[in-house]
Amino acid sequence: MKIRNLIYTLGATLLLSSSCSGYLDINDNPNKPTTAELTKLLSGAEYDVAMSYAPGSYIGSLLPSYVFHLSSREVDNYSIAPSAANLGNTWQQAYAYGLKNTNAVIKAAESSDNSIYAGIGKLLKAYSFANVVDLWGDVPYTEFDIEGNYAPALDPSKDIYNHLLALIDEAIGDINNTESANLTKPASDDLIYKGDKNKWIRMGNTLKLKLLVQSRKAKSDISGWNEKVSALLTENNFIKENEDFEFKHTKKDNPDERHQAYVDEYLGGQSTYYISPWIYETMSGMNLNVTDNPFTGVTDPRIPYYWVNQITADAKAQNPTDYRSGAFVSIFFGSNSSSAGFDQRSTSTYIGIYPCGGKYDDGKGGKCDKSVGNGVAPEKMLQAYSVPFMKAELYLTGEATGDAKTALSNGIKLALSHVNTVSKASDAEVPLIASSAITAFVDKIVDRYNAAANDEERLRIVMTQKWIANFFNPIEAYSDIRRTGYPKILAQGTANAKSPYKSSQTPELGPSDIPLKGINAFPRAMWYPTSEVTRNPNVKNEGRVLSTHILFWDK
Repeated sequence: MKIRNLIYTLGATLLLSSSCSGYLDINDNPNKPTTAELTKLLSGAEYDVAMSYAPGSYIGSLLPSYVFHLSSREVDNYSIAPSAANLGNTWQQAYAYGLKNTNAVIKAAESSDNSIYAGIGKLLKAYSFANVVDLWGDVPYTEFDIEGNYAPALDPSKDIYNHLLALIDEAIGDINNTESANLTKPASDDLIYKGDKNKWIRMGNTLKLKLLVQSRKAKSDISGWNEKVSALLTENNFIKENEDFEFKHTKKDNPDERHQAYVDEYLGGQSTYYISPWIYETMSGMNLNVTDNPFTGVTDPRIPYYWVNQITADAKAQNPTDYRSGAFVSIFFGSNSSSAGFDQRSTSTYIGIYPCGGKYDDGKGGKCDKSVGNGVAPEKMLQAYSVPFMKAELYLTGEATGDAKTALSNGIKLALSHVNTVSKASDAEVPLIASSAITAFVDKIVDRYNAAANDEERLRIVMTQKWIANFFNPIEAYSDIRRTGYPKILAQGTANAKSPYKSSQTPELGPSDIPLKGINAFPRAMWYPTSEVTRNPNVKNEGRVLSTHILFWDK
């Protein structure tokens, strides 16, 4: 398996849950790690935390369909079931590997008076637990990783958020602590920031801001919410450009260190990741299905980096198509058309260079397989571009005072700059988005912002741009949709959609109707995995209604 092989390569220590057959590879007791393991533990913790929510065998392959970044036959129409392997894998990976390893880092660091490692471990733990909470709501926290406790109780999501905010403060204090011995300092074993304390502190502040923005509608449940937000914005010490909290993949294939979405799509047999026509129309300035697209008439310069067409507009498709627009071939969310089930491996539009280290779209078409791309792309976790978008949300909702329009502009610029950085790292020959194109695009979005009738419409513009930027960062997009309602997505009960082209193999202008199954209610949390329900009597799906507001901050 790719995950285990890579961790061995990194020299990281693996931890298994109590239901598995082993613990730390080089230690008899995971609750009492030796100080010699510290550098190995950190690499493993960073990798395991990042992979917990990644594509491949985890939630990163499923959730993009829920946020209309991708379309998928496997989880069509909000159909992630409790028994879904990827759902159970995510829970298992997060708890038994990622969080277990972060605890081991913290324990080893504190036992050797190494506050820097302890602080990094706590920030990794806070980030991962925030994701677990945002996916499921109430989850094991205070009783997690207690030796001999095989059925930990669930903590209320609001309590965990308060604990995490305190944990972040504790972590930053640890990193700043000049009294600790810190005989070993993180360097190359820190796969994210190479031991740069200032970057870790900025990551902590950014994570804290994220939790506070996330909980703004339930701020009475968060101790000192207003004071915390005010202090953070006053200090203004957040992740900067090119300091993104992300795990970078390489092009090594033995062991395989490439982005798993690249491996799945470019090396696989059947295409799994279809680009959602919803994001396609939004970024292309179309309004066929996205009828009130706030960016109608504006073409996004990120398109050839986000996805790549295998055929040209006048070419024949492999089979009759479900959704086609020129060279773009995909399937629609909830499609009930027979064409949605046809194989389009050689003609469907593929994820491109930015999300997975695939191919840049030069407009010439060409097959997407192992001969193109290299899998060099990061797992996006917490990005610099999110900071100004979060600030804009606070300003527009009256939770802070500031210039939301400037924040919007800065967020878009940072997002496009990140596309350039990632694409160039994957292929030095790929043309960058020119500064003039960035300026022109930002100006067009700002024009729409200026023309908006009220702050609610302006918030919609901000959040839709953030959603576009968060392509292949689905947990953040999922939380944003639940919290703000933006971007607007397909309404429950919708029975029909349209394709710009007809469904024939030969390109023929339409539009044509796409019958839908009848769109289900938007799920506001995940089912608990069947594997965990079976193992832990405190975890239950009985009475859990996903269309209701399950998390404390989802109001």
